[in-house]
Amino acid sequence: MARQRPRLRRRWLAAFIAAAIAVTAVITVSGLRADVQQTTVARADTSGSEVAVGPLVAFYGDSYTKGSAASSPAARWSSLVAKAEGWTEYNAGYPGLGFVRKRDKVGDVTADVIAQHPEVLIVALGINDNFEWTGNEQAIREAILPEFQRLRDGLPGTRIIVVEPWWYTAERPASVEQIIGWVHDAADTIGADYISGASHWLDEDPATWISADGLHPSDAGYAHLAQRMLEELDALTPALPGR
Repeated sequence: MARQRPRLRRRWLAAFIAAAIAVTAVITVSGLRADVQQTTVARADTSGSEVAVGPLVAFYGDSYTKGSAASSPAARWSSLVAKAEGWTEYNAGYPGLGFVRKRDKVGDVTADVIAQHPEVLIVALGINDNFEWTGNEQAIREAILPEFQRLRDGLPGTRIIVVEPWWYTAERPASVEQIIGWVHDAADTIGADYISGASHWLDEDPATWISADGLHPSDAGYAHLAQRMLEELDALTPALPGR
């Protein structure tokens, strides 16, 4: 019975993508854009309001994880994936964050993630380090493995899944592949699952999947990322919680 869920999820997401494309056809993305604040879903809520009760899953990343340019937090890829899986989402997405970039601006976000003790942690970082590549190559390389090792040491019982760093155009500087390689190596070192190919997921239809700012996904783009992510999560062994 559990193995029937991927087909149902993809059917639901396909409907969401169609709706998102229809909306972007009649409303400009700039009009849809919202100032999305970091959203944390608590494991328990004594107020009596409805909350998610599935396994706690943390999504740790940058503006793509936060949902920048999405019409609402519910439209970002992490929230779509969490909804499809029946997970409780902890969203730790920080615009501009990289392994080096903006680390002095956001506090100890790694400690914040560890403090949640999630059953699963999905890490999607690295795109922003490309924007400060020149002169920082060595610092970026040396920051990746310690970050992952700290997560592994702080969350010994957590399933860690590392996503290939995002990119948003078919054209890419050489730094993109370099950072991807370092991230992959570090994920292997700590024994994390690794999802490859994510830097190409927005290549095929940027007119639909990229917002008016030219950098962040549109609602349709986030829905597409969620669909691709669910397909990759389906392929992981052992299966994730709830499957």
